[in-house]
Amino acid sequence: MDTSLAKRIIAELRENNICEKITFHVMGEPTLHPEFFDILSYAIDRGIKIGLTTNGGGLGDEIGKRLLNYNLSQIDVSLQTPDEKSFALRKAKSLTFEEYINGILDFFYSYHLRHKDAIFKFRFLNTRFRKRHMEKRTGPLHVISSTGDLRSTFGYWTGRIYEMLDVDKGKRNAALKEINKLVSYKWNVVEIYPNIFFETYMLEDWGHAFGAEKIYDAWAGYCFGMRDHFGILYNGDVTLCCVDFDGRTKIGNLNESSLKGILSSDKLGEIIEGFKKFRVIHPHCKRCLGSKSRASWLLKPIVSVLALKTLKPFFYSKTKLYL
Repeated sequence: MDTSLAKRIIAELRENNICEKITFHVMGEPTLHPEFFDILSYAIDRGIKIGLTTNGGGLGDEIGKRLLNYNLSQIDVSLQTPDEKSFALRKAKSLTFEEYINGILDFFYSYHLRHKDAIFKFRFLNTRFRKRHMEKRTGPLHVISSTGDLRSTFGYWTGRIYEMLDVDKGKRNAALKEINKLVSYKWNVVEIYPNIFFETYMLEDWGHAFGAEKIYDAWAGYCFGMRDHFGILYNGDVTLCCVDFDGRTKIGNLNESSLKGILSSDKLGEIIEGFKKFRVIHPHCKRCLGSKSRASWLLKPIVSVLALKTLKPFFYSKTKLYL
């Protein structure tokens, strides 16, 4: 994103009190922006809460050292390659797996000592069953696709963090016992220590973005997009949600209109009102929430609405390990 555009957006967000937090993310590594720290300083100077989502690759070098001086509200590290086998698929030439892990953990420890009120989340996004058709588009994948994988991964990362924080053995054993009760088919939010979380998502292929097969558009459904967040892409496109990384749900562009104008538009109002009544208005939303088979097309909207409105406590598991 052009730096002047980024600053103009931040100024408008602050001036109109549009959001409670700005998070730098959406399908790119924010810390690679050449003016990242300039934009970050601009936002912090205006008193806005700031979140950062990063793949963690740069936290062990100069980027991590500079970040220590910034008081962020939340830092999310997306651990899509949390073990040596999955990390090998990155084919990272300048970084070994041990350097990657140690860089993240060393930064975490230093940052936590300076900013204890900051929320730190380790996010494990690939937690659903492996999808072979995705590999045709993305190449080989290694994901957490079983309860055993989930417990093993959480146990490893919990152990490393507890070692750094010098958590006593009794509490470590109690935490590991609770981790061994987790299952992979739920959205897990686990607080392993005050303000330190592990989080998983049951994502498949980002709204059929990686498949070329025929999709039957959803005849009904519900989504959290625009209910609690929206996305702004590098070119100024405003999208309904952060899953839309290429602007297919674009509802306006900030080079052509103000953010306040876009968010107040009749077009967006119709989409939001539609979701309130479980009607899907936007064409891409219909595909994102759609199905590959007729049977699934018929049942999926009913199940999804029930899950979000009635069965959410069953699928959403929030666990506090450290008391």
